[in-house]
Amino acid sequence: MRALALAAALALFASDPLAAAGLEAATVAVQTVTPVGDGRARISDCAGVLIEPDVVLTAGHCLDAASGPAQVAVFAYDGRRAVPPHLPVLRFARHPGHVIGWRERPGEPETRQREIAADLALLKLARPVAGATPASLSGNVEAAAAATSAMTGVGRSGPDAGARSGALKSFRPSAVRFSTGSGARVAFASVDRPACGGDSGGAVAARDGAVWGVVSAILRPRGGCGGRIAIAPVDPASDGFRRMRRALD
Repeated sequence: MRALALAAALALFASDPLAAAGLEAATVAVQTVTPVGDGRARISDCAGVLIEPDVVLTAGHCLDAASGPAQVAVFAYDGRRAVPPHLPVLRFARHPGHVIGWRERPGEPETRQREIAADLALLKLARPVAGATPASLSGNVEAAAAATSAMTGVGRSGPDAGARSGALKSFRPSAVRFSTGSGARVAFASVDRPACGGDSGGAVAARDGAVWGVVSAILRPRGGCGGRIAIAPVDPASDGFRRMRRALD
């Protein structure tokens, strides 16, 4: 009986293939391209997720280097590979509480709850993604977090110098917990493979496929990658989210 109970518990928290597949289908890559002079540009990679056929949810810091939508490009995926051409961005809106450049300031992410909680942004595409199946947003963050099943990203495959970047990655998050105390509420989780810089902005979803959070930071990374992440909760009924969404119209 104990063995059966253990098997049932493991099944309850295992990754749901259907949830993972649905999240993968809605995942996109978000790039910012910033001129640095001499005809060169700095490219920053992040993940994002379609929540409407022409609206992408990502991490706010993924757009910190962009002075306007012309410096942001979105790529859809065919299987594990991003496919050209890029999808032009019409406009974007950061969470009203987002602090530009917060990740470059002193302090470990674990102590930056206010900044992580507001590390969200929405992008309005110039046209809907053909054949897209957007992800839904959870209406109950804590209940969804308790049923966490899948996460996606587009960062490097590992910390080595030759690791591939840009391919669609899937993760199985576990050990999800929320911060305590009087500060802003954020979440932390472990992942079953290295999460790297380009996985920021990746969506975290429950077994029913509903997105409840966005990857904001990798905790104590080595070589740019790590096994623990900080998550910005996504509440579509919150004032901050509603203000972001209105700013796109």
